[in-house]
Amino acid sequence: MISSLTSRFKFAGRRGLFIGARDAALYHWPVPDLTAPRLFDLSDEGRAAFRRYLAQTPKTPFHLLLDVPEEEYRHEVVPHVSRRRRAALLRRKAGRLFKNTPYCHHRVTGRETEGRRDDRALLTAIANPAALKPWSAMLDEAKTPLAAVGSLPLFTQSLLKVIAGDGAANQLIVSLQSLSGLRQTFFRNGAFRLSRLVQMPSHDAAPATATALREEVQKICRYLVSARLAAPEEPIDIYFLAAGQLLDELRREAPPPGNARQHFRDLAQLRQSSSGAKAASGLEESFSDGFFMQQALQRRPANIYATPRERRYLFMRRARGGLLTAGALLLLAGAAQGGLNLAKGLLYQHRSRAAAAQADSYAAQYEEARRRLPETPVEPAELKAAIDIAAALARRKTGPGGAVRLLSDSLERFPAIQATRLVWNAAAETTPGSVGPRAARPQAGAGGAGSRDGARQAVAPSLPPRCCQARLEGRIEPFDGDFRAAMAVINRFADDLRSQSATRGVRLLALPLNLSPDADLQGDARGLNDEARFTMELAYADPGGEARP
Repeated sequence: MISSLTSRFKFAGRRGLFIGARDAALYHWPVPDLTAPRLFDLSDEGRAAFRRYLAQTPKTPFHLLLDVPEEEYRHEVVPHVSRRRRAALLRRKAGRLFKNTPYCHHRVTGRETEGRRDDRALLTAIANPAALKPWSAMLDEAKTPLAAVGSLPLFTQSLLKVIAGDGAANQLIVSLQSLSGLRQTFFRNGAFRLSRLVQMPSHDAAPATATALREEVQKICRYLVSARLAAPEEPIDIYFLAAGQLLDELRREAPPPGNARQHFRDLAQLRQSSSGAKAASGLEESFSDGFFMQQALQRRPANIYATPRERRYLFMRRARGGLLTAGALLLLAGAAQGGLNLAKGLLYQHRSRAAAAQADSYAAQYEEARRRLPETPVEPAELKAAIDIAAALARRKTGPGGAVRLLSDSLERFPAIQATRLVWNAAAETTPGSVGPRAARPQAGAGGAGSRDGARQAVAPSLPPRCCQARLEGRIEPFDGDFRAAMAVINRFADDLRSQSATRGVRLLALPLNLSPDADLQGDARGLNDEARFTMELAYADPGGEARP
């Protein structure tokens, strides 16, 4: 059987099924559609209609709220262990208590105040999977995401502040649903303790319904006291959720016996205060289905009973949404980066054009200034090369000062040696070495340092100190004719020169006597006592030849 209060069904962003024992009511959110549910039963006609609805509407996730008599509740005490071990322990215990059903749930509600202070846990399950499985199977067949499957009694705990608000110790919430019946849920200090679903007889008159409802409430109050869920001396606050004539009849009834306290909550006022929207006019709100479904779609509580397989399309939807969001962010980031690069490119292009225009202006000014200059026999580039070479030579200039300083130190220690002539020249090669024909190539003049290769070396960066050469001619004075003593003095003088750090080599070119085996012994005995002359060649590193900044 299928019934509908409206022929046109407005689709909104959230939708849910309120599932009773045999039927299910389809609700859309926001509130105006909640007062016009569309009903489906489990007949072939009802399933076909629900499948057509799923095929013709977008794949918006569904929220399911169960109010079935097959739901069972157990309170257990388990050891206080780590969260992972406690979850495994509660899963095993739920598997033993509730067999042949995949729809189990467990939660920790508190701890004992004495002894080992074990954990108090609530274990619930849908004992008959057929109460939920057909609806989840049709959603899975249509590839429609299943967001969550909740329980009306457990969901009522999150509404205590909306319904009760005063935080009484013993709270009994009484509501009448069109698809399931009379639901009575008891809370002790805000914690779920007991829930009972009663199939109410069909009454057309509100007084008869109110009378039957009060009888059931008196039964459960007596049970709460007998089961020691509530102390006899403590009051039980009863909250009736109703509207219209049923609410008026409940208020006219005689108060319950004992110390129970009655509170009446108008469903229309609760819906309006919680959502800020008014219910559609002309609709009876004696039943609480719409109010609970409105709160479920508005609050979207966490999943309790749906298995991971039944929620896989929701995970795919979320992954798709995440990928789309990431793609959009990447696209925006790429567009922003591209815009930034475009702006930088335009800026660089503008600067390049400005620099090119400035360069053209400078070139024009240069050409104008060049035309005004007097004509020269050489080109400016050649003048520049000559100036660079002159600057390099200035940085690399050297002189005989190094040789004079080097020789003066040794001559001061040998007063018998008299220098008669000093010939100085800069070596053609810059690498210090032994004195020889290649390293001692003389240049014209005392300051001759300048072949074309030398000029190129002068402009080379980071050149080592220049190796210079000097030729010293001298004699022994006074000389008494003792050639052996004179030659010994000359040799010691040469050794003293070699010991200095700047010296790179010393070579004796001529001595007072030629002691070579190949030389001919000849001469005039009258001139032997005149003087003892010698000639030596000295190579040294000139510190003045280093490159200067």
